[in-house]
Amino acid sequence: MIHWFKKHPEFLRQESTALSNDLNYREIHQFRDQLFISHGNILVRLNEIHRFPILIVYSDATPYRLPLIFPLKHNLHKEEIEQLASLSLYKVQETIKPLILYYYHLRHQNSSGELCTLEQDSLDNGSSFFGITTILQRVRDWCAGHITNNYPTDSEEVDFYSHFNFINNEIKLIYPEHFLNDKFLEGDCYATLYNFVPGGRYFKNDKYLYLGSFLDGIGKSGLFEQVHINLDRHLIDPKLKTSLDLYNHSEIVNDLITKKLLLKAHWFQIENEPKPFQLVNDLIKIVGNGSYDNGISRITERCQSSFKQIPDLFLLGLRFPNRKGINEFQLFKILKSDTSPPYIIKFSPKERMQNILGQFEKIEAIECEKITETTFHQRNSKIADYDILKKVSVNVFGVGAIGSEIADCMSKAGTGLLTLFDNQTIKAHNAVRHLAGLNHIGEPKVGVVAEILSNHNPFITIETRPLNLYDLDISQDLYDDSITVSSLADDSLEGFINQQLVIANKIAFYVRALRGGKAARIFRVVPGKDACFHCLSLYRKEDKEFIEISEDPSYPTLMNECNNPIRPASAADLKFIASFTSRLLLEYLQAFESDQNHWIWSSEVLPNTPIQTPYQFYSQHISPHPDCYYCHHDNLINISITAENLAYMQGLISQNPRMETGGVMAGYTDEKGNILITDVSGPGPKASHAATKFEKDVEYCQAFLDELYIQSQQRKVYVGEWHSHPSSNNNPSGQDIRSLSEIAIQKDYLTDTPIMIIFSNEGIPSCTIHPAGKRYYFTKIEMK
Repeated sequence: MIHWFKKHPEFLRQESTALSNDLNYREIHQFRDQLFISHGNILVRLNEIHRFPILIVYSDATPYRLPLIFPLKHNLHKEEIEQLASLSLYKVQETIKPLILYYYHLRHQNSSGELCTLEQDSLDNGSSFFGITTILQRVRDWCAGHITNNYPTDSEEVDFYSHFNFINNEIKLIYPEHFLNDKFLEGDCYATLYNFVPGGRYFKNDKYLYLGSFLDGIGKSGLFEQVHINLDRHLIDPKLKTSLDLYNHSEIVNDLITKKLLLKAHWFQIENEPKPFQLVNDLIKIVGNGSYDNGISRITERCQSSFKQIPDLFLLGLRFPNRKGINEFQLFKILKSDTSPPYIIKFSPKERMQNILGQFEKIEAIECEKITETTFHQRNSKIADYDILKKVSVNVFGVGAIGSEIADCMSKAGTGLLTLFDNQTIKAHNAVRHLAGLNHIGEPKVGVVAEILSNHNPFITIETRPLNLYDLDISQDLYDDSITVSSLADDSLEGFINQQLVIANKIAFYVRALRGGKAARIFRVVPGKDACFHCLSLYRKEDKEFIEISEDPSYPTLMNECNNPIRPASAADLKFIASFTSRLLLEYLQAFESDQNHWIWSSEVLPNTPIQTPYQFYSQHISPHPDCYYCHHDNLINISITAENLAYMQGLISQNPRMETGGVMAGYTDEKGNILITDVSGPGPKASHAATKFEKDVEYCQAFLDELYIQSQQRKVYVGEWHSHPSSNNNPSGQDIRSLSEIAIQKDYLTDTPIMIIFSNEGIPSCTIHPAGKRYYFTKIEMK
């Protein structure tokens, strides 16, 4: 992948300057190698100047992805920053783990230590490149909160549990509305096993999903109260039909708990949202609303009967009002220490409980999701030639409400290979719009959809990629002849993806629902023929070609799940949009290529647009923008070669058409920028040949080029590579494209437009040119 700062040098300059001059940040070191990194101190000016050391790391998805910001325990040396800049992003994150300072203040610091400082609600307003000045201001406000206790606000949907250092990956709790009943202050809660997800083909670990069934406790009057609830629907046990039965049949309850069919926990209402914590003593203090002694007293009164024998672990729940005043319920798993202090019997109840809790050490946060009648419905606002489609490969970027339905349509049509990309899990609310149901809560979306598609069509191949698409590597993650359909509805992420796909000359369809699903925009990108995602942004700024569709103010963003804005939409509309997109994609795959590349549909009139009647489709063709960096080539280069050189390469191929071979090419560029190939090398004696791979003898080829350079008085230089395929296919593979793209930006090769000639096993050549940072293109080879 080309480093972001080679593609966006102006943005690099702006960021570098801003980092050096920002009033909220005192930069100590700045370095650029494999990564661009800055290190310094956030300055908080209150009664005095407070300094907070941070590390700022820009990933290769910049500027579409925000820089990663890590609070540090102390300042780093220049040599440490230079070393970090030379590593990959993954290696940096692993290396700095011991250096990260965890403040444990919800919700802006994740369990990885990274700060989450900005949330976006926009779905269709173009890529937003946030400069470091805006980000540093947010970081400064967050740091100031450690002094003033006044933190930046966040969305309710930012998960509480995800900010803990230790997260339990075995259990998930779905709790109903009566778990938030304000009449109780503390008590017991029960949950029944709703779904068991075994580790297997698509899932790594076993997971138990529990559905909250019953909660009782001490009311505000101080008296124990019970909720009379029918447990029949939970199918716990024939003898457990009412809440009272849970107490009358304790032996059954204990047996179900042992078999993991039932979950039981003590819980406490607390006054404020707690900060993330690690120690049992901190948990005790939280239960006591800030008082350790009160916490011990509450836990002793509620839990002492459960600790007649000290277990290896126990569960404890907290209920609290979040920062928006809405109650949340959080469950924790507390594990016994490997090195527990000696247990002393002759204690008072409080002293005994204190000693018992001293036996426990590790606390794991359990994923908990609220499911109520309101929240559950919140998001609800054959012409297929199998002989052709079974040979097709389609990538589905995002398998959410629209993407899963598109994948389902494509699987039923008989698409030979579907590769699903998504790194999210199924949540309870998804079921009202998603292909998957409630029985899949907590499972990875790609795995769930893959299983469903396999049941719909067992004769196709389905692969999964639980990948953050900002980490997409086209040469590794996409098949060479695959076509992509994206329903991510994230301008920044799709802008980044568009950049990668256009450079690799890969076709894509983009789809998104607008105005609460009452309208849709779908556009196709055939690089070089159609306007790409970036082209549309340019047209939009000029108020040309692009048809603007305003959002309906009565359909606002319902919530924001860490930069994933959710808006209401009808499942019927989303299914329709997904079906129409699938239809367009299927027609293209069957060579019914439309001259149009941009489609708009609306169920209502859209003022100031061509949509003047309800349920109208409008289509248009938008050509690549003349100023698009990725699509536009200043001058198309012509390539010529001597007949002797062409015959030489074809002769090498004919010696063994089943094995790849190749070499390098040398020549010169004329005054018009066209390239004449004057000399070609063979593979060299140390070359590696295989049916699917070729590696030239680097020393041999370099000596060949050096000698030509000297003999031609520095006129003949390296111009590109050539190799053969042991099949009739002479198109570049993903690895070929990646290789030439990397050559184009390396100074040692002395060219930013390397050529690649690929021969089929019959010696038929194709020629491609790979300009640095732009899409490659095919060109004819003229004979000299």
